[in-house]
Amino acid sequence: MKIIKINEDKYLLDARGYACPYPQVFTLKAIKDLGSGSIMEVLVDNPASCDNVPAAVKKLGHEVLEVREEGNYWRIVIRKR
Repeated sequence: MKIIKINEDKYLLDARGYACPYPQVFTLKAIKDLGSGSIMEVLVDNPASCDNVPAAVKKLGHEVLEVREEGNYWRIVIRKR
């Protein structure tokens, strides 16, 4: 798991190469440390993660702004509430 700070309120979590439930676990752990309103982009290459990661963050009250396929992986954009 690699988290990169892009700027003050934007982060990138690269969870490619991991199968479920790891991308979901990594995302939930990482989002705890972010400030309210921060944006986190999560990269996954496991198709099940495209459903599981957004469902998990929505359940905690965060906002999923986008799920976009980018070639052989997906980008999930989340705003922390």
